[in-house]
Amino acid sequence: MANSSGGRPPAMSAAWPGSWPSRPAPPTTLLDEPPRMSPEGTFASVARTPADGASSHLSYRPEVDGLRAIAVMAVILFHAKLRGFNGGYIGVDVFFVISGYLITSILIGEHQRGAYSLLRFYERRARRILPALFFVLLCCLPFAWALMTPSQMKGFSQSVVATSAFASNIYFWLSSGYFSTLSEEKPLLHTWSLGVEEQYYIFFPLLLALLWRYGSRRLVATLAFLAVGSFALGIWGAARDASGVFYLAPTRVWQLLAGSLIAFAGISGTSRPLPPLAGNALSLFGLVLILASIHYFGAETPFPSLVSLAPVLGSVLVLAFARQGTLAARILSLRPMVGIGLVSYSAYLWHQPVLAFLRLYEADLHSLAIRLGAVALSLGLAYISWRFVETPFRDRRKFSTRYIFTAAGVGTAVAIAIGMAGYLSKGFSSRFDPQARAVMASAKSSPKRMACHTDGPRYLDPKLACTYFKEPVTWAALGNSHVTEPAYALAQRLESLDQGLLQLSYSGCPPAFTYQAECTEWLHKAVERIETDKSVQNVLVAYRYTSALFGEQTQSYPRIPTHILFRLPGMTPEQSMDAYWASFQAVLERLQGAGKRVFVILPIPELDRSIEEKVWAGNHGAADYTVGTSMDYYRARNAFILGKFRQLPWSDRLVPVDPTTQLCDATRCYAVIDGQAMYFDDHHLSLAGAARVMRLLEPYLK
Repeated sequence: MANSSGGRPPAMSAAWPGSWPSRPAPPTTLLDEPPRMSPEGTFASVARTPADGASSHLSYRPEVDGLRAIAVMAVILFHAKLRGFNGGYIGVDVFFVISGYLITSILIGEHQRGAYSLLRFYERRARRILPALFFVLLCCLPFAWALMTPSQMKGFSQSVVATSAFASNIYFWLSSGYFSTLSEEKPLLHTWSLGVEEQYYIFFPLLLALLWRYGSRRLVATLAFLAVGSFALGIWGAARDASGVFYLAPTRVWQLLAGSLIAFAGISGTSRPLPPLAGNALSLFGLVLILASIHYFGAETPFPSLVSLAPVLGSVLVLAFARQGTLAARILSLRPMVGIGLVSYSAYLWHQPVLAFLRLYEADLHSLAIRLGAVALSLGLAYISWRFVETPFRDRRKFSTRYIFTAAGVGTAVAIAIGMAGYLSKGFSSRFDPQARAVMASAKSSPKRMACHTDGPRYLDPKLACTYFKEPVTWAALGNSHVTEPAYALAQRLESLDQGLLQLSYSGCPPAFTYQAECTEWLHKAVERIETDKSVQNVLVAYRYTSALFGEQTQSYPRIPTHILFRLPGMTPEQSMDAYWASFQAVLERLQGAGKRVFVILPIPELDRSIEEKVWAGNHGAADYTVGTSMDYYRARNAFILGKFRQLPWSDRLVPVDPTTQLCDATRCYAVIDGQAMYFDDHHLSLAGAARVMRLLEPYLK
């Protein structure tokens, strides 16, 4: 595509050193054809003849493949949960910068030669991305069929559709939340980054073509403005929707634009190169920034933030200054680094399905040997995929443009059809036998959960809380998500007495004043609502008490307290637990002081896996799925909180509700009773389970 100056490149802004890159960075393995191998086995330069007949050579940069190797191994080792790689997720950030740099360099070269073609650009993307992606999707299907429960299969099917449409980042954003499947068990979770990239490349080539004619100053200024705006949007949105900021393209494009700006800057291949010492220092510093981020970052590192700029800045410095002869370039150009870099796209595609399906099979990857084996398997599959799928499809002599676009359309349609079949069939639930299907049909949550429960961005002010089903409202339910099903089951019983119930529940927020500002503010409003409602005579309180102190359930003892809600700097674990209990008691006393009778549901027995997973395992003859957990484990798991409950002054105004009397015998607690599921996941009671426990309130109903 010619520009307005008769095909000449616009003048370079004085704000940027050098001139327009006359030799754009090569289309290495991320983008186009792989570099050719010389007879000696070393990587040869890639030479091309531009469309206008002028000679233009694209020099292969092995250090870029080395940088890609660091990025992909960081992600893989992070997902394999190996020590020292807590920040390995920043490998995706590095990928984004590399992608922006390389693709922009190619587009600049095409614009300079007047050879820009949007069709050719999308052909390159299709050749590069789709064959390996469809191959991995196809290979995932039999493992998903064999290992996934219907709900997992339904979610997987939805992700297949979203991945095929390059919208998986949007899907995983919308499906993230308190009750979503564990991220480690989602085989296609990692495809969110492909969604971000492809959404970016829908608009970026068009924007570049539109702005090219206006000269470099305006073009670069526009891209810089968009990058700053994207970063600022992420900062603003992090406190409002952290999941959206992580997954969505508008808050990620600044990383791709950082790479694009390097391609324009001309400092990579500048006509005024830096002194060797400066180039060495800057490129090595960039490499250190990346490696330090991989090691020191973690779940607590805010994104985006000034700290999260480190891996992006490091990538920029490496791409800009790690030229031949620098120490960073020599490190990144080592043969193993380049080799992994060449297969990095396939390695990225394979690693998450391998780890996810192993977790579904093994339940958890505690063994270091198994995790290292999974890493090795991912790299082995990556080589096969690169050698026999990626490389052939990039050869235009074997597969024409028409063939590529036709195959892309057919492959996308087939993948979407398979995904829709899995979704509409509810995860191919016919794989369950009839008895198991009947059990799962009873594993229902409250139909009021979505409308009447605060969960993350769905905030329901206590003043607007749900009341159901009749007037007067004589009962209130207060707690977190564990009170929702008991509240609904109790309301169904109250309806027959022409009475109603007020539900006040917030996910993750206990009925205690904590150091979480949002929870404390909500609880003050909720308790005030109960206090001022004269018709409310009784309050039902429920929470996952032990989890707030000791984390998720595990089959090892003793648990090491995490005190997520109550830990303050300088506070000992004992002080933290005492603060928790004192605050909870204060809430109970405040409710009683308002003249309310208070009913406290004691800890609910928790399963070692979700009810669906238990039934699925039993359906395959693994074990008796009716058994939930042992009473010994229940007592050990909840020892602290049960000890505190024994000290409360129970009376006819403060009444304990013990779920073990309805769900357990002397030695075991049950997940299924009389053919009905007592849970709808691994720790929330189903409506059937809640109704069974609410029988204990019958003497107090009138």
